[in-house]
Amino acid sequence: MSRILEQRKKVYKNKYVFDSEELFQKRQKQQIEIRRQNREQVLASRRNYQVAIFNNDLSNIDSNDISLPSRNSTNDKINTASISPIHLYGDISPIQQLGEIRSTNISPIPDLGEMSTCTSLIHHQLSEIVEDINSNSVERQLISLTKIRKILSKERIPPIQQVIDCGIVPRFVQFLTSITMSLRHEAAWVITNIVTGKSDQVQVVINAGALPVFMDLLNSSDRKLQDHALWALGNIAADFRELVLRTGNLGDSCLRIIDEISEPCSVLRTMAWTLSSICRGKISITEWPLIKPTLPAISRLINFKDDEILHNICWALSFLADGSTEQIDAIINLGVCPNLVNLMLHESYDVQTAALRCVRHIVAGNDLQTQVILDCGVLTVLKILLISNQASIRKDACFILSNITAGNIDQITHVIHVGLIPLVINLLTNSDFQTQREACWVIHNAIKKSCTQTELTICIIRQGCIQPLVNVLSYMDNDIIFVALQAIWIILQVGETLTIENNGENPYSLTIEGCGGMERINNFQFNENKDIRLIAYQVMDKFFSEENEKRLISESYTNGKRISSDSQQQQVDSQQNDRFDFQNKNEGNMENVEANGYN
Repeated sequence: MSRILEQRKKVYKNKYVFDSEELFQKRQKQQIEIRRQNREQVLASRRNYQVAIFNNDLSNIDSNDISLPSRNSTNDKINTASISPIHLYGDISPIQQLGEIRSTNISPIPDLGEMSTCTSLIHHQLSEIVEDINSNSVERQLISLTKIRKILSKERIPPIQQVIDCGIVPRFVQFLTSITMSLRHEAAWVITNIVTGKSDQVQVVINAGALPVFMDLLNSSDRKLQDHALWALGNIAADFRELVLRTGNLGDSCLRIIDEISEPCSVLRTMAWTLSSICRGKISITEWPLIKPTLPAISRLINFKDDEILHNICWALSFLADGSTEQIDAIINLGVCPNLVNLMLHESYDVQTAALRCVRHIVAGNDLQTQVILDCGVLTVLKILLISNQASIRKDACFILSNITAGNIDQITHVIHVGLIPLVINLLTNSDFQTQREACWVIHNAIKKSCTQTELTICIIRQGCIQPLVNVLSYMDNDIIFVALQAIWIILQVGETLTIENNGENPYSLTIEGCGGMERINNFQFNENKDIRLIAYQVMDKFFSEENEKRLISESYTNGKRISSDSQQQQVDSQQNDRFDFQNKNEGNMENVEANGYN
């Protein structure tokens, strides 16, 4: 019977099913899966994806199909030179072709029969291709390279491993130095697609000696080869960043290319993406000295008025800023902070979001680093962003402001004088939950950091933050409830300094009680979270206990006799302890009630 009761307890309202750690791990896996899918979509467009399933016999490809070995660069860029003149889509224009590709992103998933047919066809074609690749005929080599490039570009799951198993990757690397320029183009394109695979597949390309060759191609006068080389290096760096940085001098090569180009072009866009790929992820102590030589190129690229370049460069700087104090200082020393603050108002949402994220990381540093951003006029920009129509923009603006209000008194004073507190309070009252979370942190940090100068805290309180903070206490989020309780605790402490001029009353305790805050705080004494229970008990005990004490005194008479002061205090303490431990003592009883209700 007891075992059945225990089982019923566990399934009652899904109790014990949603473990917090398990939910966290599930969210992490979902985020990883989303990033993986996004990466596949980007790679699909970078391989010049076709919508139709690869089910055509590749033997019908002739030498006329190898005249244009260029390709698309990113999702946002349309390069019509990458469309073959044979019009795989019939009469549809190249622009329409790419539009359809990007709207569908992936090809329809074939059934098992179609997949088997495609695999057999590819295996048959590869056996013929290997023979042509190893021949001495440039024409046969070129046609075979084009066939492989199309196989790797058209497949939903490109047969990278099958191509590697043919043992022809070293041959591709040899073609990179061929005197025939079209061979070099096709080989570079094929290798670029191969290094979009798994780490062990990328390792095969590295073992074939491709890294030094790609570094040398950066010094080529051919822009297409530079483009392919940068692209391949960016893909390799995703798995072997330190190895790429130790091979050659990427920073100097990028600077030389930038010096030769005055207008945005495909090479600079690919360069920005490659630098962003290199800066992505946690940077180790050994990697940071290798990344620093690329910073001058990053600082040069941020001056180009091209959305794609700016988007990738802002993300590169964001990845770097999300690190040590030394990394933030390195970004500040580049002199790019004014650019970043201006880009927070960029018309492109992608550029704007990346710039906001970068500034957010910088102001998370020390007070001196935060002051650099303040000197760039960020508060004026934030005043505009806090009333943006985009919820995510408002949220990021509040996040940045919360880091600023966690600074020193002068910085908080600046925030108050600019007039940002009323805007934040409005968001705390009338916005989505994610924005309200960040707005609550803004008010909390401002009150906490300014409590040593009560006039600043009073100035914040008078702008109407108490009611919104009390409203936050009704949310089902323990983290934000605790933040709000801490802010209320400090407000009540400041209110104690005003009791003399308010006839002995704490004006803020009366306000909190008037808007229903006292009842909510009292209920939190029985919350499952220990920190919330403790701070709620302290607030009630210090600021709202007078009526309770009067009630206890009136109840302390037994048979017309008053209990002595020592006994009375012991009884009060006992009742307070009972109240504080009420949840622990009654957990079993409540579970029994739930189980009986379930019966």
